[in-house]
Amino acid sequence: MPVIQWFKHIKLAALVAAIFAHGPLVADQMESAKDLLARMAYASKNLSYQGVFTYEYRGQLRSVKVQHLVRDGETYERVTHMDGPAREIFRRADNVDCIRAGDMLLRGGALKLDRGGYSKLEDLYEFHIRDDVRIAGRRAYRVEILPRDKLRYGYVVAIDKISGLMLQSMLINQSGKPLERFQYVDITFSEALDSVPLPAELVNAPEVSQSDCLISNQQVEPLPSQWEPKWLPPGFILSSYQMQDDEESWMYTDGLAVFSVFIDSAERSRNLPPVDAKLGTTVAVLTKAQFNNQHYAICVVGEIPRATAQQIANAISPVILTPQAQQQGH
Repeated sequence: MPVIQWFKHIKLAALVAAIFAHGPLVADQMESAKDLLARMAYASKNLSYQGVFTYEYRGQLRSVKVQHLVRDGETYERVTHMDGPAREIFRRADNVDCIRAGDMLLRGGALKLDRGGYSKLEDLYEFHIRDDVRIAGRRAYRVEILPRDKLRYGYVVAIDKISGLMLQSMLINQSGKPLERFQYVDITFSEALDSVPLPAELVNAPEVSQSDCLISNQQVEPLPSQWEPKWLPPGFILSSYQMQDDEESWMYTDGLAVFSVFIDSAERSRNLPPVDAKLGTTVAVLTKAQFNNQHYAICVVGEIPRATAQQIANAISPVILTPQAQQQGH
């Protein structure tokens, strides 16, 4: 897959995740935060709603219309871009009872890391409710989510007091400067949406599912790959793994931040130049490697600081099997 397609893929995935995962709902006390997170998670998967939001980054402003419908344990999403090139996206999500790695951490759960220890959101971020705001004509809490290290970004979110949905989100850098902003300008909840006929485009939309459902404290399975990360930012766990032909991808999350690692062993990877670039708020670092006389391109993409992405990319190494493991392989 060409590197520019990697950029577009992860940028779209990150934006849709920000829209529909609805981010963390938090309080000053973690016990209260867990209760609110559980309410938020239930609302984001079980409520039908529609609205218009704006997305702003690097001085560019886009308007998007969204319709989110829940039917028989599945969610259907229709996203229409209101300006720029005409685009419409239809998505169908899996069972509303399925809990993924990011959901588990947001709800205050803990997941075992494949290298020992646990990942817990409160160990990585500080949570502060600052004031009461009004977004899209609705009252909301404004919450600051500040990282405890310099390896990830922070967030400012506005959470609807009644529905529990996220109405606004800002990604902020280490100095507190906003890097991007997502905000509803209109949103409605109506029982009439529960009887809206589903168009064929939604019924036949591809299912969005990249990892198995989890249970609390579940061990995160190690990578079934000949490559491994020798270093990861604290708290990040493997949330999905995919392999197709000569490409494989890993996705990691700490419950808020997400980054992906792409490894391409196709012949085209031999000619790809090293990359250190940003696309909006998404950073991409591409390095080259050679293993068993095969050329590889290794790319780290995500909304994380550039230095973090570089350190991750430089830490991707071949798995060196011990003589005992090699004998067991035979």
